[in-house]
Amino acid sequence: MFTGERPRRPFDGRVALVTGAGGAVERAIAEQLGAAGAAVAVVAQSPARVDATVAAVRGAGGEADGFIADLSDPESVPALVQGVGQVFGEVDILVNHAATVAPLGGVSALEPAAVLHAFTVNVASVVVLAGAVIPPMLDRGWGRIVNVCGSVGDLVSWPGGNIYAACVAAVEAHTVNLAAELAGTGITVNALRAQRPGTALQRWLGGVDPEAVDDPLIRRFIVSVTEQGTGEFAVPLVDHLVTAQTGRIWS
Repeated sequence: MFTGERPRRPFDGRVALVTGAGGAVERAIAEQLGAAGAAVAVVAQSPARVDATVAAVRGAGGEADGFIADLSDPESVPALVQGVGQVFGEVDILVNHAATVAPLGGVSALEPAAVLHAFTVNVASVVVLAGAVIPPMLDRGWGRIVNVCGSVGDLVSWPGGNIYAACVAAVEAHTVNLAAELAGTGITVNALRAQRPGTALQRWLGGVDPEAVDDPLIRRFIVSVTEQGTGEFAVPLVDHLVTAQTGRIWS
């Protein structure tokens, strides 16, 4: 008999925090989580891109609010998590996707500051954010952490993109080890290899002619990324998150 009540969605009452949420991949993930019932905290550096993602989630019937944060500064993480908590409550689902592909080029030519910046954004922020949300997840006996990476894990090499490839390898290793650390707690930790380049990378590549690039390493990097395809991005992330799978690298 129909009671007039809406069928319960898998993440009703849950709070999801999605970083780097201004791009196409992240927006699709945020929309999925909102459609599954989660209140979505949309995090990025650009107010315009945050607003666009929040509008997309709300337009699809989900609940969302935006937060501006620079994750190249790990000290910003406690304030970010506290701000999300004040609006929605404690974070139940963390999706890390703030990332940069720079610096590009041969390792011997890279500036040390640029290398440090890349590892801070791509790796350190992932670890620090996890550390900030895990304690309340442990108290509730439930949590989901997903680290979204580029698909370089499927490539033999990515010349010219050495630093980003190294960051992806570090994040995937962190994922597997954190999953083992949290085994039996109700918190799962997995990584998702996104098969499509993110919006920022696509925009950068769109203005580059590989044939006009003198450095063969960067030229090969550009070609290898653009050959991954630009079809519609869709990933059944919610289908994965409702399971107890942990320590996996999803493609």
